Amino acid sequence: MQHQYYFLSALLFLSSGNAFFTTENNEKMPEAPPPFDADLYRKDVQVFSFHGDFLYWSAQEGSLDYALRMAQDAWGPDLNYAQGSFQNAEFNMDPGFRIAASYFRAPHYWEIWGQYTRLTVRGNNSTTAPGESDQFLTGTWPQIFDTPVSRATSYIHMNYNVADFWFDRVFLPNPHLRLRFLGGFTGAWIQQFWKIFYKDGEGKNTTLSNRWSFGGGGLRTGTIVDWYWFEDIYMTAGTTFATLFGNYNNTAKQWANFNPTPAYNSSLPLRDAHFKDARMTFTGQFLIGPSYQKNFTNSRLEIFFGYELTFWSNLQESYRSTDGIPSKAKQSWINSSLLAFQGITTGGTIDF
Repeated sequence: MQHQYYFLSALLFLSSGNAFFTTENNEKMPEAPPPFDADLYRKDVQVFSFHGDFLYWSAQEGSLDYALRMAQDAWGPDLNYAQGSFQNAEFNMDPGFRIAASYFRAPHYWEIWGQYTRLTVRGNNSTTAPGESDQFLTGTWPQIFDTPVSRATSYIHMNYNVADFWFDRVFLPNPHLRLRFLGGFTGAWIQQFWKIFYKDGEGKNTTLSNRWSFGGGGLRTGTIVDWYWFEDIYMTAGTTFATLFGNYNNTAKQWANFNPTPAYNSSLPLRDAHFKDARMTFTGQFLIGPSYQKNFTNSRLEIFFGYELTFWSNLQESYRSTDGIPSKAKQSWINSSLLAFQGITTGGTIDF
């Protein structure tokens, strides 16, 4: 009898306990909503995305000296070497843009991208001769005057165009982290024009123009990282590397507005050298900064603000030479350096 009492008590307890999990209509209570960070990146949604960046960059190069400005008297009347402060061509900060479109294939976690970057940067620099009678302004390129240089001016201009097409694989090692590993094709067309102007106190002047261009294509690989921090704020970073092969052209010309003697012809250039070859260049890109990312019912928004640095090797070169009579050998002096772009990158992405 006692065993029957325990059995009935257990049944009553289970029946009463079940009442806490059912409604009057014997329906189950709704389940708790998923946590806010269960799907930060809409990983199961197949979307097209459009991207637009505003670039505010400058270019940095070496081998762009055009004059020396003395700050003290020379040690003697002859056998002097370079003295004073080098005057170099410098680029300003200028605007550019980058546009892209991509497609994310859910639930297979791969993307396809097309991207184009455009930038034009310029720079103007000038310097004048010191006021002291025994201190001078001299050119680092031939100035060919009989009298000292009174003013030197530099103008530089660069067009930068890069197009990319790649595939990437998306990984989500945890709900807060998205990794993209990319690989694909890249193409570039880069052109630089540099003009130098020397003038003396008698109105004579000479002008030099140096121009190089590169056009080619190759392969690009890298990774892009998005890391959730708090309240729709993420840290975004990216690194890519590429090797391109293409055609390189470089020309150096110089004119003068006077004839030292009647044997000279100022309508012809006194320097006119052309160089062309096929070459490889290596480039690297680094990007980092905070981003705002927000999911909506049918779309997703990303806004980025950060710093970007890009370098290119084996492109920036200036060709100088010894002088002499037309039949005499001219030895080449080639100055080269890295080409780099750096500045602010800000932009947005919208998914549909």
